[in-house]
Amino acid sequence: MNVYFVRIIALFVAIFPLTSFSLELTGVGRRIPAPIFADWGAHFTLQNPAVTVKYQGVNAGEGVKQVISGTADFGDTDMPLTGDELKKQGLAQFPYMFSAITPIINVPGIFEGQLNLDGKTLGDIFLGKITKWNDPAIVATNPGFKLPNEKIVVAHRTADGGGTYTLSSYLAKANPEWKAKVGVGITLNWPVGTAVDNLYAMGDFIKKTPYSIGYSEISYVRKNQLVYVRLRNSDGVFVSPHSGSVGDAVQNVRWKAANGFCEELTDEPGKGSWPMTSASYIIIKKTSGDIERRQALLKFLGWGLRLGDMDVTSLDFLPINRTILPQIRNSWNDTPLSLEGATVVSAAQVRELQASGVPVIDARVSAEYEEAHIAKAHNVPYAEKSAKAVNFNPVQDHFDLSRLPADKKAGIVFYCNAGACWKGYKAAAVAINAGYKKVYWFRGGFPEWQEKSYPIEKGLAR
Repeated sequence: MNVYFVRIIALFVAIFPLTSFSLELTGVGRRIPAPIFADWGAHFTLQNPAVTVKYQGVNAGEGVKQVISGTADFGDTDMPLTGDELKKQGLAQFPYMFSAITPIINVPGIFEGQLNLDGKTLGDIFLGKITKWNDPAIVATNPGFKLPNEKIVVAHRTADGGGTYTLSSYLAKANPEWKAKVGVGITLNWPVGTAVDNLYAMGDFIKKTPYSIGYSEISYVRKNQLVYVRLRNSDGVFVSPHSGSVGDAVQNVRWKAANGFCEELTDEPGKGSWPMTSASYIIIKKTSGDIERRQALLKFLGWGLRLGDMDVTSLDFLPINRTILPQIRNSWNDTPLSLEGATVVSAAQVRELQASGVPVIDARVSAEYEEAHIAKAHNVPYAEKSAKAVNFNPVQDHFDLSRLPADKKAGIVFYCNAGACWKGYKAAAVAINAGYKKVYWFRGGFPEWQEKSYPIEKGLAR
């Protein structure tokens, strides 16, 4: 962040004192992306002075844990959750940038990008099978160097360390023994090596320890003048880690919101592809009972993805391609944040309304209702064929208004499954157009109700 920008921030704080901020968003995750969230937060707050953003860099697992527990609004990780894990925890995830994880070394006389390694050899080093720098396997890919007869000192991250997932994913593909004995994850049972706590400790250890090898993220490596290696990719070409080789690795990935954008980017085909390419993911809850906070969070994330790519690029990372932004937005909770003519309510408010006698309408199909539904809710299925969009055409759909209460001045609540479910939104919109004056839309729907452990029922429709 340059001096000019810092002065602007100082002037801004003087004009808008901290006491004027009404909401603070909290993010937790790895240390690697901390500068990105710092820039995103500062730039976003300049345009939205009622919201501040605080990010805490810890490790690759803490962000997910704190989002699940509710102590963080968003989390960061480089180990994506599976579709089943996301569904179980009521979460959504999406990529927001890409980077290169690279082996780093300290071998006197060898400089950046001079040493060549393949995945099998790298795996054998981290398995403890290759112990000397002049091992025949290393010599074979570096015929121009006189490698020292010195013991290799291995360093790795402690539990939940950033970069570990990408390294282990690559080694599992390139080295069958690594796959069988160690596997893939952010917490591993390392066969050999010294454990270091974080990104900075790894860099310090390698710099101070001759004949050592570890791994880190390329932007940190370049800024701190660490020595990276070239890796042989799946096309048999030795490549260096940089934004171009990362871009080559991700260009053919077919992102799918249905599986939470869960994709492994290691050892992707292409002559220029970097084999240890990593996607950084943001994790959020699928629904929230705090509508004001939810609106602020989605506005911040939407701003970052749409306008924050220059911040990503300036820090030597690769931003996502904007063509996947519509899929990402849909994966959050893709119904609008508001509905004209309706009041958006939380699970707690629905419970109060229901207790006061306001009927609750479940707009899902009968099978979903029978499986489980809000206690005492009535099932009036909304059969949709129209587009999932604000300007949907209700003529294409079927919704039996005759099954709604006759008094159009009385209150009525509509809900469905949230997420990609538009049935509750559409049912509420059709009711408003039919003349109902006191419509409540429970946007968080049944997932939010379950999350609060409020009463549910099973069985046939009322």
